[in-house]
Amino acid sequence: MAMKICLYLTCAVLVVASAFEHECERPCIKGETKICKYEFYLQEYHTLGRACFNCPQNISDCYRQECIAADGVARPILAVNRQLPGPAVQVCEGDRVVVDVHNGQLSDSATIHWHGLHMRDQQYNDGVPFITQCPILGTFRYDFVVTNPGTFFWHSHTGLHRSEGVFGALVVRQAEDPLNYLYDVDSLSHVLVLQDWGHVNAFDKFVGRYHSTLDDYAKGLLINGKGVNTAAQAEGLESFNMPREIVQVTSGNRYRLRIINAGGLNCPIVVSIDDHRMTVIAADGKDIVPTTVDSLVLYSGERFDVVVDADQMIGNYWIRFNGLIDCEPNACFQGAILRYSSAPESDPVAPLFYSSDYPEGIVLNPLNSVDGVNQLIMTDIDALETHVIPPAVDKKFYLAFDFNQINNSLLFNPELYPFNGVDEKWQVNTPQTNDISFAFPSSPPLSQPEALKNTICRYGEAPPCEDDFCSCTYVLEVGLGETVEFILIDEGNIGDENHPFHLHGYSFGVVAMGKLGRNTTVADVIALDEAGGIVRKLDSPVMKDTVTIPDGGYSIIRFTADNPGYWLMHCHLTFHSELGMAALLHVGDQSDLPPVPEGFPACGNYLPSL
Repeated sequence: MAMKICLYLTCAVLVVASAFEHECERPCIKGETKICKYEFYLQEYHTLGRACFNCPQNISDCYRQECIAADGVARPILAVNRQLPGPAVQVCEGDRVVVDVHNGQLSDSATIHWHGLHMRDQQYNDGVPFITQCPILGTFRYDFVVTNPGTFFWHSHTGLHRSEGVFGALVVRQAEDPLNYLYDVDSLSHVLVLQDWGHVNAFDKFVGRYHSTLDDYAKGLLINGKGVNTAAQAEGLESFNMPREIVQVTSGNRYRLRIINAGGLNCPIVVSIDDHRMTVIAADGKDIVPTTVDSLVLYSGERFDVVVDADQMIGNYWIRFNGLIDCEPNACFQGAILRYSSAPESDPVAPLFYSSDYPEGIVLNPLNSVDGVNQLIMTDIDALETHVIPPAVDKKFYLAFDFNQINNSLLFNPELYPFNGVDEKWQVNTPQTNDISFAFPSSPPLSQPEALKNTICRYGEAPPCEDDFCSCTYVLEVGLGETVEFILIDEGNIGDENHPFHLHGYSFGVVAMGKLGRNTTVADVIALDEAGGIVRKLDSPVMKDTVTIPDGGYSIIRFTADNPGYWLMHCHLTFHSELGMAALLHVGDQSDLPPVPEGFPACGNYLPSL
């Protein structure tokens, strides 16, 4: 089935994913690759719009094509192909993926980032505005070969779009999976995309938080865009029995589930399954030594693949999702259903409720804890493929993440209403890296290298400051082939939070993780390290592209800088990254890059002489 969709005089046939499978969704065969073509139409949309007819009063209408029911609350969103999440890209290793992004928004640009894909020799497809490409105003074609298998996701890297709904699953399967003996089924439908959810749009949330006195808390969680409004009673709304995500299993089989946290707010999500344990086999697309746990925590940008054995009595079981930090004030939780074949189509009989505590048993990746009982952190697990990280490094960088009480000129006017000149309710803190707010250049240095000359500041140099506010394009320079170590520090001076760090273009070894207290400093961590208090795990550390930094602690990562280019690295929380908690890793020289594609768009400021 297909339909024609027209956006501002641009018409094309849109394949509806719910109607039939994409031709690239197939068993992977060694040596067989395909060209996988997708059309992404981005536009302003609405939950419970006209496509939903009488949903949620008539629940069957909630399943109509192009109906985004969410949790039963009507609100504007951004959508790709009128879906939430957007269309899944499920392909095989070595496939060529071609995605034409048609930006049909009334007044905004767009880009799409392929989170976790390294884009080696394909750097112009990384999808970061003003770093690897100009923002999309019309149509832009992404064209790349997927060379690293695993569970990933795609999302907009422009403004607040990810929090508005512009994201979707990206799964790259391989013909010969070294862990396939652990599971019987790896279904296309067993991909769970998690997101924190609000009942106003992300723009209102952002402006309300940073230019008014509102909070930045979530109202709930969605699983593959589905869920019940768990805040209905507090909001004085009617609670409807909305569609839930169903994971269908057959007794006696073992199932691979791929879990993705695509959320934008600081809502680590605790995942567990009633009466079932999970064997974790991959983290951020990289295989690990299988590790059986009772629950796991996913931070924004992280992905875990788990195997679940359908070995219990036939019935319905809750897959529980409980949010932490910015999901705690409104007790955000959600449930999907693990449903055995021949079980009744009903909710599990066990009560579903919010809890900020971990379920009984072993938890993987706990929040702000590194040595708890029955808790496993990233340095407690091993990569499946044996490897040794070099003991010596060529470049070492200390990156401190924290909130600062400063006269950020994006939020305050030091002459009219400075930070310390307004009532406490109007004071809002600025997220920064090394006390610097990252500023995007006016054009992408990958294709227009002269773009950085007016905005750049380098690691180790004094940044340009206005009063106590420092803002620039913060760049870390690394030679091609050098071994690099990042000491990532969450100083924890303001708030009891954490920061999930994401690096584009690479997977890195997580070699150390620790917590010094409720807060710490770079000097504290250096002193501890020099005294021998930090032991690095160099033998087969887990490889990731996103890692949490414990509040008042550190995470240390290492990698070989063998992928040239300009790679964004940032806190993966939308508000934090958009306010400048980011930096730019520059690897190699311009001569190390592939040539700029013919006809590649250029952009920049226009300031002719007077």
